[in-house]
Formats: sequence, structure tokens, C-alpha cells
Amino acid sequence: MTKHNLKGKSVIITGASAGLGEQFAHAFSESGADVVLAARREDLLKRVAESVSDKYGNKAIPVKVDVRSEKDIIGLVDKTVKEFGTVDVLVNNAGMYIVKPLVEQTLDDWNEVMDVNLTSAFLASREVAKTMIPNKCGCIINISSTFGLGATEFTEVSYYASKGGMVALTKALAVELGKHNIRVNAIAPGFFPTSMSAGAFDDEYIRERVIRPRTALPMFAENEYIRGAAVFLASDDAKYITGHTLAVDGGWLAF
Repeated sequence: MTKHNLKGKSVIITGASAGLGEQFAHAFSESGADVVLAARREDLLKRVAESVSDKYGNKAIPVKVDVRSEKDIIGLVDKTVKEFGTVDVLVNNAGMYIVKPLVEQTLDDWNEVMDVNLTSAFLASREVAKTMIPNKCGCIINISSTFGLGATEFTEVSYYASKGGMVALTKALAVELGKHNIRVNAIAPGFFPTSMSAGAFDDEYIRERVIRPRTALPMFAENEYIRGAAVFLASDDAKYITGHTLAVDGGWLAF
């Protein structure tokens, strides 16, 4: 399915133990890249690493990381540079949400979502930039969401804000790092049946009254549909694209 040649590239993917992160691991490995997979759930992470390495024959290194920890993020980038000499691509994919009405959201709720979804992307981008700037090349891909571009009836205020922040962070980094030939783009997925959102598809009201009416295509997403967007943005075919947010949403934002 993946058509871009990324052989010889080294790629860090956060939130890589499941969901879309696992799909990105397959996408980049299939395209010839070596991947460093980061997440907290070490057992799942090792399973993904073994799966992609066995299937595609490239290196897949699992690294247990809490993306809320600056020390862990610095260690992740250092380990990648020691292993491969550089970081060619960073995919800031780690994410979470907390569903509560605004008046019930605590400051701890807000801070946890921001730390995982947005601050981790800032930290990882800062650290890889230290390697990419001297090399005069690199690619950062931030995983935002259609929820970062508009709200729904779901009570996830911190998630909306963090994903909107990813869009703004993408633009800011693209402008600052562009002179160093570092491209920064975002992907805004719609509803994908990952472990985080599978419950939405199981709920008839949400599936039929929320998701289906804003899905322009005649089918719902499959998780592997996200793969092509990521490897395209990392490839030379996207060498003049930066600061852009690419929606992979079945037409959700067209409504």
C-alpha cells in the first residue's frame, strides 16, 4: 500500500504501541525506514517492534518513554542519534483525551491532556531540531485531529484545545525551521476505529447521528488508511510542503 521510498531514513514515532502509532510504524517500515518506537506500554511496544521488523526487515527499536517527562524525551532522541547518527523524521503522535463537562474538568485533567498531547510535541521537536538544524534537513509530522479545527457535541475541551495547539505549533515551527530546510506539517485524522475511539463506532447514536452524517465517502475509515499521508509528508514528493495540516477524514471538514 505504501509507495514512497524512505530507505535509510531514521524515524521516531511517539505513542507507537497501538492505534495510529502502530499504523505509522508499519507505514515507515514498509517504506524502508528504520523506526524508533516510543510509548509507556513496554509489552505492547515490543510486540509492534517485533511485528514490523519481522515483516519488513528493517530495524525497529522499542523505547519505553513517558512523553510527559522532559528527561525521557531527551533520552529518546539521544538514543536514536547514537543508533542511527541522526533523526530524519519525527512523528509526534502521542495523545489522550478526558471526557468531562467543562464545569467538572479539573486543572489536573487539563494539564495531563496538554502535557501528553502538546507539550510532548514541543519537547520532542526541540530536541530533534538540535540534530536537524546542523544537517540542514529533516521532517516533523504532528498528529492533530479534525477536533483541532472545530468542535462537536463531545465534552473534551482540553482535547480540542491541545489539538488546535498542534495546528498552531506546526505553523510556528514551519516558519522558524524552514530556513534550515526542515519541513513541519500536521495530519488531522477524523474518526478511526482505534482503541481510543472504537467505542464511538460501537455506540449507535454516535455512529449514525454524529459520524455517518459527516462522512462524505460511502465507508468508515480503516486504521491503515492513515499510512499514506504520513509517508507522503516525509517523502521528497512533499519537499515543498510545510506548515500545512492535511485532513484524513473522509470529508468530515467539507461539511
